[in-house]
Amino acid sequence: MTSFRTYLIINLKDSKLVDTLDFSETNFTLEYRPEPTNCYYEIEKGEIHYTGGKNLFEDSSDRIEYQQNELIITAENEDIAENALSLLKGGILLAFPTPSTTLIDLYVSEFKETDSDFYKNHTNYFRKIENIGFGCQVLEKIIDNRECCYALEKYKVSLELHSFSPHSADPMYGQVFDHYDYKKQTHTRSAFAIISAFSVIEELGLEIRSSAKNPRFLNSEKGEWNPKVLDNIEKRLNNIGIDKSSTFDWIFRGDKTEVEKDFKPYFGYDSQWTKYGESVRDKTLTFPEAIHNASYLRNFIASHKFKELTEFISPYDVFNVQCLARKLILESLGMWETMLGRHKKNSG
Repeated sequence: MTSFRTYLIINLKDSKLVDTLDFSETNFTLEYRPEPTNCYYEIEKGEIHYTGGKNLFEDSSDRIEYQQNELIITAENEDIAENALSLLKGGILLAFPTPSTTLIDLYVSEFKETDSDFYKNHTNYFRKIENIGFGCQVLEKIIDNRECCYALEKYKVSLELHSFSPHSADPMYGQVFDHYDYKKQTHTRSAFAIISAFSVIEELGLEIRSSAKNPRFLNSEKGEWNPKVLDNIEKRLNNIGIDKSSTFDWIFRGDKTEVEKDFKPYFGYDSQWTKYGESVRDKTLTFPEAIHNASYLRNFIASHKFKELTEFISPYDVFNVQCLARKLILESLGMWETMLGRHKKNSG
């Protein structure tokens, strides 16, 4: 077994969390060692981190500071370590998918004790990013689940193609992004981001299963489901903990787009926060309705030969399918509540 650096700085809380994880049935383990730069410290009883070295400021001499750690992957070979790190990054993105984190290029290199002096002068190699502990928890849950592993990698691909931070979808900000972009590159990346995100749903086995002989709707204009089709998807959703009463909020901002006008059926009722103004028109849907919306975008707008409507894909269309994919991965892993409570002092 060989130890590999990840260049990821983990705090003391996450270090303790790593100690609780079990990778005994895998071909790698997670460990940690004091980070070699001497630039990352934690103030006693706090989660404040800073770079620059211990006692950087004049008034810090009376503070108790604790050096942070570097996450280490010990594996049979570099490919195994890289695969683990890739899935770990996916777990980080499940916690909170920001473009800045999505675009970080993580890599491993063989750990050598003699490297310490070198890295003291190359602090830019190391990264302190949020939710590494949660990413480690996801890695433990997912590593032996083939479908979820591929679903997570597809989710990452979607985010890399086109995404924005969930902060920007907060209703208090209204419409942040323009619906239309002139560039054909943007249309193409948006379409394939939707295709990849919907493929997450398929990988998890949570697509709606209908056919010409077993149609999805008895009346598509009124949104009247075929009871057999609806019962089938509801049972599969229930198997991962999503019952009939569970809802998903679909983001609609600003004026109706050409794509939104084309939705058939048009599902949902006004979300509770639509009071924020005319630009916030979000709808609350059931999960089967949300999955239908996602499949409609994939089948009739994004995939195959591009249609006239493809250029009207909005950033919010992409965001909705990605959020649905994220929710379904987390529920499939039984980690939605863990994700919501990850910042609690007693979590982990």
